[in-house]
Amino acid sequence: MYKVILADDNPIICKALENRIPWDELGLELSGVCHDGSDVPDLIKNHAPHIMITDIKMPILDGIALIEQLRSHGYPLQIIIISGYNDFIYLKKAIDYDVAGYLLKPIQDEELMNSLQKAIGNLKEQEIVSQISRSARILELRESKRNASGLLSSIIRGTESCVQSGEDLAELSFPSSYQWLLFQLPLQEERRLCEFTIEDIVEYEDVLRHRYRQACHLLLPSDTMLAVIAPSSEQFTSVTDLVSQLLQKDGIRSSHTTSKPFRSLTGMQQELMETIAGLYGQLYPSRFTAAPAGHAPFLTLKDQQVIGMHLSLHDYKGALAYVTEKLDQCLAAAPTPGQLDTFIKNVFNWYSDYDPAYYGMQEQMDAALLAGLAFSSRQDMLDALAPMTEPAADSGSKAMNVIHYIENHLNQPLTLNMLSKIFHHNSIYLGQLIKKETGMPFNQLVNKLRVERAEEMLRRNPDVKLADLAYQLGFSDSKYFSKVFKKITGRPPSQSVESEI
Repeated sequence: MYKVILADDNPIICKALENRIPWDELGLELSGVCHDGSDVPDLIKNHAPHIMITDIKMPILDGIALIEQLRSHGYPLQIIIISGYNDFIYLKKAIDYDVAGYLLKPIQDEELMNSLQKAIGNLKEQEIVSQISRSARILELRESKRNASGLLSSIIRGTESCVQSGEDLAELSFPSSYQWLLFQLPLQEERRLCEFTIEDIVEYEDVLRHRYRQACHLLLPSDTMLAVIAPSSEQFTSVTDLVSQLLQKDGIRSSHTTSKPFRSLTGMQQELMETIAGLYGQLYPSRFTAAPAGHAPFLTLKDQQVIGMHLSLHDYKGALAYVTEKLDQCLAAAPTPGQLDTFIKNVFNWYSDYDPAYYGMQEQMDAALLAGLAFSSRQDMLDALAPMTEPAADSGSKAMNVIHYIENHLNQPLTLNMLSKIFHHNSIYLGQLIKKETGMPFNQLVNKLRVERAEEMLRRNPDVKLADLAYQLGFSDSKYFSKVFKKITGRPPSQSVESEI
């Protein structure tokens, strides 16, 4: 529906227009009426109309002066003038201001309808042009993000191309002091790294810029890290909160840290590496160095043989104890993040040689630019090496116990990490049990059970408010609840009861 406002100092004319225009038939809605041109700016601010019908002569601020003021402020209104003056000067000014119609009193219905149809047509053309422009802009942004993320990946790897690709981030131009904000995107259920795309980044950045008016650039330099570049200011922490909220709405858990400001590409590289080292130090209590330290490999061929011997005998406890000892020796030596990543990748590669349950994990660790960030802590990484295979007779009953718990606590926040503490099992192992028993990942199962419960509650009480229903089922907000409901059932919650009738 397009919104329309009427501005005429004669209340009788306004009432006549209100009665003569077939609002619903034209897809229009009358949003406001005023009898003084000086009241129009407030009317526009409060109702954001698409079309204005205004008299050319009004007290205090007449129609022409009003239109001039609106055009100078860039309001994209479609304007229809009504006038008692068949004057060339007025008509010329109306043409100059690109009005959709100039109607002489007494107003003829046919002329009024033609002008409204023209205004509606102009609005639709504007929407098409705007959509095309937005699509083109999104394509440009996607390419820009890919190039920038590639540059950041090169900086992290320390390759020569990062020096030659400085122009990829030329759009930032570093006019003032900027700062890094790094978000860790940890491992999800089924040992998958968090799914996060360039399209997501474009959408989130658009929200931050337009809804929150925060100037920042979101990049994805690796599958386990989201980088935000924002101006240094006292409000910088608020950007952290906003990005966290955006991620949480899509079910992405995250942790973050910040670095010192930078003003150049060289400064960016230095601060980025120091920030990553600081983040690793928080997750694996240790001192990390940003620059290569020239250490000998922390795992040798002998270590591989010892770990392999334990695994070949299904002595997972012995293997884990040995890995823990070597990991602590590595952390005590103040390694670089890259050295810890190599350690992690080697361990999971060796485990996968003896147990197929580690294949998926090993493949993702090999592909990860920052393997250490796939885990939320040192203990989380060691927990992932706990035995993944259990007797078949026990696995089904364990899975059902977890599922029963989920069914009885759908109104509470549910995560694999939380359940792992309740049932005293590794979160990755629990995710495997649930997938084996139900055929679906943990998050998908929880959403399915919640939607089924929602359908049941809607049948019992069709008048329940969606916001209340979403809250009772543990959803963060009704919009996200509706999105999940429609994705699973193929219809919005509002149609669920209707389909049952």
